[in-house]
Amino acid sequence: MSDSSDSSPGGAGPVASDADTEVAVASGPLVGPVLRRVVGMLAARADLPLDRLDDAVLVADLIAARAPAHVLGGTVDVAFQPGPRTLALRVGPLRPGGGDALVVDAAVPGVGNVIEQLADELRVTPEGEQEFLHVRLEYAGSAS
Repeated sequence: MSDSSDSSPGGAGPVASDADTEVAVASGPLVGPVLRRVVGMLAARADLPLDRLDDAVLVADLIAARAPAHVLGGTVDVAFQPGPRTLALRVGPLRPGGGDALVVDAAVPGVGNVIEQLADELRVTPEGEQEFLHVRLEYAGSAS
């Protein structure tokens, strides 16, 4: 298997690093498609297996659908931090109470709360008059 995707254009170093990727998408119809593509790309680069990549995309879809009702401004802001077989998302700034409300809103009838079921870590952190939702997905299996 070729490892040519491990370097960024221009040979500047590894693509899946500790550096955050941030997107801000105007609330509206493009939030879902943009987050879905960014999550899919970063999850693949983090070497998540296909089932966890699918989980990450599903979480991104739910965040895209529910976050606009809870953001402080007119954009859905998400910071991504890929790592070895892990992908962390930080959603916000959200209005006070928005992080928990977003998680509650992610419940799917007959299935339950999908974000809670799929995330390896799920927490809300307040920062002044705003808060952030943190979601981490990882694959703990062998890296064969």
